[in-house]
Amino acid sequence: MDGAAGGARRLPIGQAGALVWHFTRTMGGRWWPWMVAGGLAMLVVAGATSLTAWLMKPAVDEVLAAQNRSMMWVVGLGLPGAFALKGIANYAQRACMLYAGLGMVATARARLFGHLLGLDLAFFQRHPIGDLASRLVNDLDTLKTTFTSTAIALGRDVATLVALFATLMAMDWELTLAGLAVFPALVLPVLALGRRARRQTTALQETLGRYDAMLQQTFVGIRVVKVFGTPAIERARVHGVVLELFESMFQVERAKILASLLVEIAAGIAVTTVVLYGGHRVIAGDTTPGTFFSFITALILAYRPIKKLAGLNAVIQEGAAAIQRLFEVLDSRPSLRDAPGARPLVASAGAIRLEDVRVTHADAPTPALCGVSLDVPAGAKVALVGPSGAGKSTVLNLVARLLDPSAGRVLIDGQDTAAVTRASLWRHLALVTQDVTLFEGSVLENILFGCPEPIDPRDPPPPWRARAEEAARAAEAHDFIAALPEGYATQIGESGLRLSGGQRQRIAIARAMVKDAPLLLLDEATAALDRDTERRVQAALDRLGAGRTTLVVAHRLSTIRDADLIHVLDQGRLVESGRHADLLARDGLYARLWATQGANGADEP
Repeated sequence: MDGAAGGARRLPIGQAGALVWHFTRTMGGRWWPWMVAGGLAMLVVAGATSLTAWLMKPAVDEVLAAQNRSMMWVVGLGLPGAFALKGIANYAQRACMLYAGLGMVATARARLFGHLLGLDLAFFQRHPIGDLASRLVNDLDTLKTTFTSTAIALGRDVATLVALFATLMAMDWELTLAGLAVFPALVLPVLALGRRARRQTTALQETLGRYDAMLQQTFVGIRVVKVFGTPAIERARVHGVVLELFESMFQVERAKILASLLVEIAAGIAVTTVVLYGGHRVIAGDTTPGTFFSFITALILAYRPIKKLAGLNAVIQEGAAAIQRLFEVLDSRPSLRDAPGARPLVASAGAIRLEDVRVTHADAPTPALCGVSLDVPAGAKVALVGPSGAGKSTVLNLVARLLDPSAGRVLIDGQDTAAVTRASLWRHLALVTQDVTLFEGSVLENILFGCPEPIDPRDPPPPWRARAEEAARAAEAHDFIAALPEGYATQIGESGLRLSGGQRQRIAIARAMVKDAPLLLLDEATAALDRDTERRVQAALDRLGAGRTTLVVAHRLSTIRDADLIHVLDQGRLVESGRHADLLARDGLYARLWATQGANGADEP
């Protein structure tokens, strides 16, 4: 467990300020010098504000009452100088704190994203993608506001209040205590409002996550929504969440408004007290009009930072809720990790073996695999077939170590995958799936996504560009790519939606060819394609598998009839193994599946 996650667990939940400080300390890094510079500028702002109030005394007593011309120049030059100094220092502190705040949020974004990439599939199955995106976007935007507001309030506003309080005490300590006596009564109500804001903000951020997830599901499945005639249902679902967002947002903002109202009332009482009591002291001759005017000025200048500090608790509570959600993810640890002393995989021939493997999912009533032992000889094309839910994809996930067996071993060239580093295992694997995953960017960038060494796919060296085109030709993709408006530079859109299914599949095959890994995993790579497209894609897959150990999860049995070995799974058990002709002759499950599909394998079993 890293320090960030561990620290988040040890902090008491009620200490919202401690959570914000913990975030600052954890993500501060190279941004601390900017925070220090901003803090120094805040002290200058506080001093200039106090100087402004202090100059009011000689302005009244010396210039207006005594008509002291020399003091007129001191006050006349001192006031604009104080305002100019305050303005410059205020700009400096805001710029420094904003730069530091945005920098820390950027650090948190990068750390959170990197941490998410290290988590296993089970985590993403438990958390909707929209919710995770909300934590990366909405929660961290809240933290940006929290940090800048908190830093300015705790720095500039507190320093300003301290300086003004010292000025007030120096001028008239009795009047100071009388004027400020009402403000301590604000503490408990403001804290209560902050706690309410914390609860509402947590609910708001969770609702935002659900809202983002619902939008993503609706837009990705827009064809299903339209064809099934359910736009009205989707509108009603989203409208319900929008109403929840409205209510949560209103409650959060109302807490801030109530805090501001309390300060307004307290300020009115304080000014009234000072005017009545201070006016009495001036009439009695106990203080001068200049002192009284200077005092009123200082009190008015103190109003803004007091108001800011009163609303600070709600802002901190909002940030604390976002920080908790951030560290909930950073606290998560993948169940799959490299074992201590794990060695790099040395794949020489590429033979795969499962030894008495059992897989049991925590939320499943029956095991996914029950004591399965099977071999994938080096350099062979081996198919996994069987009814839906037989355990075929589970075997692929085990080989790729996206999943660990509950019992048994998975071996590659005699090496237990649990004892080798996952990075080295993945370097030896290429994957082509039925649901092709392409990324926002150009065709060339997506093909070079399989590049085994770090390059910039937007501007690859000529050898890698040539290799990408060679892979595209082998995948029967070059002709349609060349016909695109900008060829290999054509932007394919989100998830490659501007391309047909067959085109996306062939780009995925070209990507696997660029990687040139010795072990190839194919997960129903042609199941969703029409006959003509399937033939072209199958030919590309045959070229891709040449000289490689290939493990295929087959949907259409006609695509694997030439496999070197076929393993038939049913309800998590290996029930048959052999070549196509041998399995037909046995008249078992494979023969029944073949008969169900028909000689051409056109239909689903």
